[in-house]
Amino acid sequence: MSDIDKQWENLKNKFYIGYKFYGEITRVKPFGVFVYLGYQVIDGYKLSGIIDIATKPDCDSSGLPTDTTLWPKVGQRLHCKVIAYREYNKEVDLTLVK
Repeated sequence: MSDIDKQWENLKNKFYIGYKFYGEITRVKPFGVFVYLGYQVIDGYKLSGIIDIATKPDCDSSGLPTDTTLWPKVGQRLHCKVIAYREYNKEVDLTLVK
């Protein structure tokens, strides 16, 4: 098992589906915000969490406002919940806890 696979398995054990935590925003993109999960970049994989509106059928389901000017900024902390894993690029799908 490669280092990235070991880190990914460790991350999934810690950030299991349904897990709630407070995380800091590291990047804001037009499709969503990235949340730091405490893992470093390995072999190009970010091992990050993302609150992504682009792949959701209803933008409000992510918990983010549809108006991107109202989105939280880099450095802010959010209460998040793990809802899925993206195995192909080692990302964790998150939603906001209200």
